[in-house]
Amino acid sequence: ESPLNCVVDAERLCDVARQAKVKDVVKMYDTGDTEKFPCKAEVEEEIRAIAKRCQPHDYFVLSYSGHGANQENEDAQNGLDSLLCLRTRSGEDDFMVDDDLAGLISEVFPPTIRVLVLADACHSAGVLDCDTPGIWGKRKVCALSGCQDTQCSVDTGDGGAMTNALLKVLGRQKVKALRRKRQVSVQYIFNRMVQFMPDDDEDEEQEDEPSTDEEEDDDESGEVEDSDEDDEGEVDPITGEEPDEGQTINLSWPGGCDPSKICFPF
Repeated sequence: ESPLNCVVDAERLCDVARQAKVKDVVKMYDTGDTEKFPCKAEVEEEIRAIAKRCQPHDYFVLSYSGHGANQENEDAQNGLDSLLCLRTRSGEDDFMVDDDLAGLISEVFPPTIRVLVLADACHSAGVLDCDTPGIWGKRKVCALSGCQDTQCSVDTGDGGAMTNALLKVLGRQKVKALRRKRQVSVQYIFNRMVQFMPDDDEDEEQEDEPSTDEEEDDDESGEVEDSDEDDEGEVDPITGEEPDEGQTINLSWPGGCDPSKICFPF
């Protein structure tokens, strides 16, 4: 077992959501501090319950911070399934496979509901199975993941690297102003997260720049690689395999969707 700072990630994101006047927030921690427990059965039950509360054009945001893994699947586009590593109340390993998560969300939420999944976990790029035809249609769906399917996500000791990058972007004064006006897209947020990923010294210096400074134009690509030499040689605590070098945050969406036209929900 490898201890992570997952609750730190969750609490900080919940605080940001509350500040943005999000009223329906459900926490599921495996520490015993929440009524709901993040085993597969209870996660599925809660997703179904939230779907019943949603109104047309609402957002469903699922934020996961924890261990991730993958498994071979010859039917998958890249030959791999992404897994969220959960546990039962009795402490046994439990898993949510990307096929199951995508199938459940597409089943219980009507097409008018916009979906954003934040997955700060290893091997998480395929968490919503966005590259599999026939699941999402023209729904507005995006997944922002901490790394590629063959990589590990970094835990900094004070939250996950991806979540920390997201929080830094959301905390910038210019971004706050755009968020209040509902004028900031998922793509916009993702592009600016790249500069706050670890070991990017030049962009780290920009963190304290005044919000009036002109920002660089968007990089329209869906993913940007950020090499982290310190990760070389690490072994994934779940799979026991050595991951690919570096951490490349990832933004995925199905073919009928455009993340530059989807407003970031909070």
